[in-house]
Amino acid sequence: MRNTLLPRLAVRGLYGNRRHYLPFLLTASFIVMVYFIVAAFSWNESFGQNIPDGNNIRMLMGVGYVLLPVIIVPFLMYINSFLIKGRSRELALYAVLGLGRRHIAGILLIEAALCLSFCLLLGVGAGALLCPLVLDGLLAALGLHVDMAWSLSAAPVLATVKLFAFCFLVLLVMNVWRAARTQPASLLREQKQGEKPLRGKSVVALLGAACLGGGYYLAVTTSLETFSLNSFMLALLLVIFGTYGLFTAGSVQVLGVMRRSPRFYADPSRFVVVSGLQHRMRKNAAGLVNICLFGSAALFTLCCSACVLFGQEDAFAALGKVLAEGHIGLNTAGLTREAIAMEFTTLAFLGVFFVLVFLACTALVLYYKQLAEGMEDAGRFRILRAVGLSDEMTVRTARKQLRIVFLLPLGTALLHIGFASPILAVFMQILAINNPAVILGGIGLSMLFFCAVYGACYLLTSRAYLRTIA
Repeated sequence: MRNTLLPRLAVRGLYGNRRHYLPFLLTASFIVMVYFIVAAFSWNESFGQNIPDGNNIRMLMGVGYVLLPVIIVPFLMYINSFLIKGRSRELALYAVLGLGRRHIAGILLIEAALCLSFCLLLGVGAGALLCPLVLDGLLAALGLHVDMAWSLSAAPVLATVKLFAFCFLVLLVMNVWRAARTQPASLLREQKQGEKPLRGKSVVALLGAACLGGGYYLAVTTSLETFSLNSFMLALLLVIFGTYGLFTAGSVQVLGVMRRSPRFYADPSRFVVVSGLQHRMRKNAAGLVNICLFGSAALFTLCCSACVLFGQEDAFAALGKVLAEGHIGLNTAGLTREAIAMEFTTLAFLGVFFVLVFLACTALVLYYKQLAEGMEDAGRFRILRAVGLSDEMTVRTARKQLRIVFLLPLGTALLHIGFASPILAVFMQILAINNPAVILGGIGLSMLFFCAVYGACYLLTSRAYLRTIA
C-alpha cells in the first residue's frame, strides 16, 4: 500500500465530516486555551515577587489547574462517542473495500494527530496572546498599579501538551478498539442505533426519585454548623443519580401513561409529539442528563462567582467588626482588606474560567445531541410525510419536541440550583458573606444570564436540527 494513501484518507475523512468535527475542534481549542491560561498563572513565580500576596493567586489558580482535567477528560470522551458513531458507516466501508484493521488504526492515528496539533496550536497560541490581557484585567479588578511584564515559561506549555496528548491518546484507543472489535455489518447499522434502553424502568424511576429527594433534603437542611465535605459530596452524588434515573426512566413512564389515556388519540399533533418524545427519551435520555448536569455545574459556579464578586463589602465589614472587638475569627485570621479583595477577585476570575468551560461543554453536547437525533428523526419524518403529514405540521411538531427537550434540562438545572441555595449560602458564610440580598441577587442574575445563553444555544442548535430533518 502506498505511503500516501492513509494520510490522504485521513485528511479526506476529516474534511468530509467537517460539519461534525469543526465545532468539536473549536471547542477543544477553547478548552486548551482556558487550561493553558490557568496553568500559566499557576506556574508564574513572578506574582509572589511583584504583587502583594501574589502567591495566593498562584495557589488558587493551582486549584483550577488540578480540577480542570477532571472535567475535560470525561467531556472529550463523551463527545468522541458521538463523532465515531457518526462515522460508523465510513469505517465499515473501509473494511469492506479491503483495508485491514491495522490500516484503519493508522487512519485514526493520523486523524488524532492532526486534531491534536490543530487544538494545541490554536489553543496555546490564543492563550499566549491573551495571558497579558488577562493579567491586566486581574490587576485592574484588584485596583493594583504594578509595573509587571508578563513572562511565559515552558512549564505551562508542556503541561498543556501532556494533558491533551493524553486525552487524544485515550480517544484514539477507544476508537481503534471500537473499530477493531466490531464487524462491518454491525458498523453499518450502528449509526442508526440510539442508546440502549434500560430494563426495569419503574424501579429505576423510583430509585431516581428517592435519590433526588434525598439529595434535596441534605441540601435544604445544610447549615454552617452541620456542613461537611462528605455531606456535600453525598448530596451531589444523590442528585446526579436521581437526575439520571428520572430522565432515563421516569420520563418514559410519564409518556407511556399519556399514551394510554383515551384523550391521547383525539389530537393528531399530540399523538405525533408524544410518540416522538417517547422515542427520543428511550434512546437519547442520557444526553439530556449530561446537558442538565453541565448546565447545573455552570450555573452553580456562576452563582458562586457572582456572590463572591458582589459580597466583598460584607467581608470587609466582617473583618472590621472582628478587629474592632479585639479578637480574630476563623475566617479573618491574618487577613487585611487588600488580601480579602485579592483572594475574592481571584476566586471570581477562576470561577469565570470554569463557567466558560462548563458553558462550552453544555453548548457542544446540545449541538451533537440535536445533530444525532436529527439524523435519526429524518427517516421518521419522511414516513410521516408519506402518510399525509404536511410540511407545516412536520415543522410545528418538530419545534414542539425541541422546546420540551430543551426546557426539560433548563428547568431541572434551575430546580437544582434552587434547592442548592442553602449550600451556596453556607459557602458564602465561610467567606464571611452573610448578606441575603447579595446571595439572592447573585443567584437571580446568574439564572437570567444562564437562561439567555441557553436560549441562544437553543436557537442555533434547533436550526441545525431542522435543516437535518428537512
